[in-house]
Amino acid sequence: MLEALTVLAPMFVIFGVGFGAGYNRRFQRAATGLNDFVFSIALPCFIYISIATADLPESFPGHVWVLALIFPAFFSVLVYYGTRWLTPQHRTQAAPLSLSSSYGNVGYFGIPMTIALLGTEAAVPAAIVHLLHNLVFLIGYPVIRGNPNDAAQSTSGAVSNSSTLRRIGQEILTRAVLSPVTISTLLGITVVALALPVPQVITGSIELLGATAIPLALFSVGIAMHPAIKSLRSGGLSLGLVLTGIGLKNILFPLATLGLAWMFQDAMGTRWFGTVILMAAMPMSTSGYVLSERYDVSGDLAAAVLAGTTILSIVTVPLLAAMLL
Repeated sequence: MLEALTVLAPMFVIFGVGFGAGYNRRFQRAATGLNDFVFSIALPCFIYISIATADLPESFPGHVWVLALIFPAFFSVLVYYGTRWLTPQHRTQAAPLSLSSSYGNVGYFGIPMTIALLGTEAAVPAAIVHLLHNLVFLIGYPVIRGNPNDAAQSTSGAVSNSSTLRRIGQEILTRAVLSPVTISTLLGITVVALALPVPQVITGSIELLGATAIPLALFSVGIAMHPAIKSLRSGGLSLGLVLTGIGLKNILFPLATLGLAWMFQDAMGTRWFGTVILMAAMPMSTSGYVLSERYDVSGDLAAAVLAGTTILSIVTVPLLAAMLL
């Protein structure tokens, strides 16, 4: 526990600094540009350097597909239908609750924390798990929830099917194939696998940019807490749903993933096993709040769960990490 806290404490301090800075309007206005820089430049550079300076894993266990892709989707669907069945009065909140309870911050939080705890050997597993996890939600949620502008379009079957297929293609292309994180991951793996020589001036520049990823990512998440808390204070939310979402994301989802992964621990190996578990323990993703704001009637529930899971993760992530170290 102490070892995990020693590694993670500075990260949560930076998160706290970001939260404090979020009270300043200048930082609030700069949040969008900061997030764009982290996602498009700093984090891809960090991932590339982490992969390019580490040894590639000897294998890619098929169990990872189950734990990082299939199980999050299954868990999300289970929460969705469970909410509609058990609490029909909250059926309109079933979708945002299912998103909030299973979509973790595997990018800004997950990758830096996993590499910090498990070492650079976990860089490739972390990048792969990040990609698979995001495929479920960044592509799946918009496709399932539909285009918010579709109501103004034709409702004929042929047009609807064509629009859906086009939207699926666009989501896969922009969010998966052309994602800066995906490109940097594939580029790093290619450089290591083929032992390609890279000039030091390029490597050094990428290292400098990548070094900003962890502090800026955590700083930006801290700033993002303010709109989440503001949305929470707007009222009209069921406290029971908020607490349910927090409990599902911070406790039940990681424990369920741990139980499932435990059966495949020997086949997966230490790095893959630890990476999958730590990624599952991450608080709700800020991207989940953005998705809910766009595709749901209101993003208030997602905002509340985002704030709650991020704060609670200060306790739950070190506890789970202590079990792995």
